This record gives sequence, C-alpha cells and structure tokens, in this order.
Amino acid sequence: MADVEKKAAVEGDIFAVERANNSKERQSHFIVTPEEESAVIRKLDWHLLPLVFALYTLSILDRSNLGNAKLAGLSKDIDLSGNRYSWLGTIFYIGYITSQWTQIGFKHFKPHIWVSSVVVVWGLLASVQAAVTSWGGLMALRFLLAIPEAAFGPGVPLYLSFFYPRDKVAFRHGVFISGAAMANVYGGLLAYGITQIKGSLAPWKILFLIEGLPTLIFAVIAFCFMPDGILEAKFLTEREKEIAVHMTARNQELDVGKEHGIRFKELLAGIRDPKSFIPAFCYFGCNVSFASLPLFLPTIISEMGSFTIVQSQGLSSPPYLLCFFVIITLCFLSDYFKMRGPFVALAAITGAVGFIIQATCSKTGPRYFGVFLSVQIFASIALLLAWTANIHATESKRAGAYTGNAFLVQAFAEEFTNTPAVLATIGQCGPLLGTNIFPTSEKPYYRKGMWISAAMCLMVAVLAGILSSWLIYENKKMEREGVPEVEEFEETSVAREDGQRLKHRFIW
Repeated sequence: MADVEKKAAVEGDIFAVERANNSKERQSHFIVTPEEESAVIRKLDWHLLPLVFALYTLSILDRSNLGNAKLAGLSKDIDLSGNRYSWLGTIFYIGYITSQWTQIGFKHFKPHIWVSSVVVVWGLLASVQAAVTSWGGLMALRFLLAIPEAAFGPGVPLYLSFFYPRDKVAFRHGVFISGAAMANVYGGLLAYGITQIKGSLAPWKILFLIEGLPTLIFAVIAFCFMPDGILEAKFLTEREKEIAVHMTARNQELDVGKEHGIRFKELLAGIRDPKSFIPAFCYFGCNVSFASLPLFLPTIISEMGSFTIVQSQGLSSPPYLLCFFVIITLCFLSDYFKMRGPFVALAAITGAVGFIIQATCSKTGPRYFGVFLSVQIFASIALLLAWTANIHATESKRAGAYTGNAFLVQAFAEEFTNTPAVLATIGQCGPLLGTNIFPTSEKPYYRKGMWISAAMCLMVAVLAGILSSWLIYENKKMEREGVPEVEEFEETSVAREDGQRLKHRFIW
C-alpha cells in the first residue's frame, strides 16, 4: 500500500506541484471583500442547508418513531413484553455503531450519488416496518435500517466542512442537527393526529408509512441538487467558487482538484491524536442522555399520571421545539464568539438540571418542566461536531475524526485510519446504555435513568472545560512559536517541502 502511494505520488509530482504553485500564487494575490464572502456564504446556505436539514429530519423521524408507534398500538399487535421494546432500540444502535465506517463514503464517492442511494434504502426499510407481524421481523428491520442511516447522518458534518470556513461551520452544523429536534416535534404531532384515525389499517402502521414514504421523494431531490464540492456547485459563478475556496481554506487545509478520495496517513494521524478522545467521550455522554428520550419520552409523560396516551403524544413535541431554537442560538453564538467549549458546557449543565428535577420531583408540573431542560443536552452534540472539525485541519483527518467503528475498520487495513473512528465509535456506544436505563420496572418516575442521565450531562460539562483549557494552552504555545492567528490558504494536494503541514490555531 505504501509503495503504491509513493509511486503514484512520484508520477503525479510534476503536475501536482505545478497546480499547487499556481493555486498558491493565485491565492496570494487574491483579494476578497467581507461583503463578497457574506454573499457566497448566504448562497451556500440557501442551497445546502434546507436539503441536509430536511433529509436529517426524515432520518430521525424514521428511526425515532418507535416510541410514538408503541403508544399508537404497536404493543397491542406485537408482543413487546419484558425488555423486548428496549431491545428494539438497542439493536438499532448495534447496527448503527458497526456501520459508522460507511460515512467515509462522503469523501470517497460523489456525495450526490452516495446520499441519494442511502436515502432510497432507508426510506424503503422504514416503510416496510408497517408490514411486520412479529417482534423478530421488526428487530431485523431495525438493524438493517441503521446501516443506511449511519451512512448518511454522521457524515453530513464532514460534508459541510468542505464548503464553510472553520469559524462559520458551527451554525451550519446547528441548522443540520436541529433537524433532529424538529423531527421529534413533527413526530409527536403526527402521532397525535394519526391516533385519532379510525380505519382498517392500524394507526402505528399508518405512522410508519406516512413518515417513511416521503423519504423516497427526497432521494430524487438529493440526486439532482446536492453539489459534490465547491468547484462542482452549479449555483456558484467562477468568481464565487474562487471566493469559496479561499475562505474555506482559511486556517485549515483544502483538497483542490481532488475532492474525492481518502489520504490514509492523515486519517491515521487523526486517530492517533489524543485530542480526538475528549470530544468522543463527550459525545458518549450526550448520547446516553439524549438517545433514549425519543423512544421513552411519550411513555414517561404518560406515566406522569395527568395525561392520556393521546395527550402524551402531543405533549412530547413542545420540549423539542424549544430545543430547536436553543440549538440554533447557541451555535450562532459559538461562531460569533469563536468558542465551543463554554457553550457545550452550558447546554450540558442545563440538561443536567432538567434530569435532576425529574429525578427529585413527583408532581407533574415540575417534572414536565424538567423535560424542557433535559432535551437541551442535544445542543451539545451540534457544537461537538463543529468542534471536531475545528480540531483537525485537513479533510481526510476530519473524515477520520468523524468516522466510526475503528474495530471493524481495522479488519480492512487500508480503511482503519480515522479520527472520527474515535468520535463515532466511542460516542455512538452511548445509546447502547441510554436505551436500557428506563426499564418498565422503574415507572412511573424512572429515577435511576434520570440520575444516570444527569451524571452524563455533568461529565460532558467537565470534559468540555478540560478540552478548552488544553486548546488554550496549545494556542499560547503556538503564539510563542510565531504561528499566525490566520493562515489564509494551504492546499493538501502536495506535501510541503519540509514534509510537515502548517500548524493552525484551535477554536476552543
């Protein structure tokens, strides 16, 4: 593998160096006004964010509608006694974790082909759930559904980092990830309406069909309108493409003319970086606290004793609506102040307070208020995704830092090289615990699950503080070494003369 890479590098040196030199010379004399940059970013926002937001909303709808389906009659037609319901959540995340490596597809293939393909598969699997007649059949479908979902959602932050400057990416990650909050808003309202339907088809089956079939339409939209990279974006003029490349390469390294393909040495560097592990454990804590909520929140609300099953479906939506606005606000402020850690900690502490209220109170009012605070832990996830992109400067290293399942990928030698392997593999193990901390034996208060979730939120806050302190120390060290705060442009198509990449200041 190494010999092949060296041979290819030697054969391509003349053209690569010429392209890099021309690019650097052009960029060194390239003048861009802030107004031009803002106009390009707005154009990117209008063409990218609505699509990834809609697709991620559908993704979360199709994976988290199990809680609403249970209250809509699923448990009457399929035996979910004992821990069978918890296993439906657990098996999904087993498939999700073991398929994390597939998100490299965003870097290795053309995104419009990759995304449209996986969206078709998960849309079909989500819809077929309406036809299951046994617990075993539903278990198999939940496992299979996790594979295309893992190939899409975890890779979107990497995809967005191809288009935006590192100090602007948190807000865009926030818009994308807020699709999960809105999915739970829609899910609760749809379930509330569908449970009113009286017909020959069971409400839970209608729920799976209504939330699964529209996904197929969006697969066609993704194929037609999702750009593969800055240079392939048809909605940008040539001048706008140059501006986008210039600003995206600021303080991070950019693949120019070779957007598709993995640099395995950089992926391996990502997994070796000890700074990859703290965001991963933060991600784990967030997932323990949040991943279980869509599955169990309608049941938790119904167990408060003051609401009917139908009312519980509807009342599960308002907390997520608040979460949507909190995510957008915190991510905007994080970009504005160029800080990640303090906002991660703020969201985590807010979530911890909510879980503690639910763990210590018995009355319906305070407990329902606690739900509004608990779901805010999800804002930490959006910020952690942006933080991971900011820590790793090159595209392939970020691909490593976002990608999952280091153990599985290790079996395929050339693929086992990622930093995301760290983030996703450790982080996505959180739901395995989270989906099992609210057993029916704990109802109606589920105090053990609330305390575990609160502890995980506090762990996230502490780790965010540690990582921020570490990065501040590294920045001061680079300042003493003379590393500039802003490095305008570096291309990763060829290595630097000294064989080293530029150092870049961290966003803490």
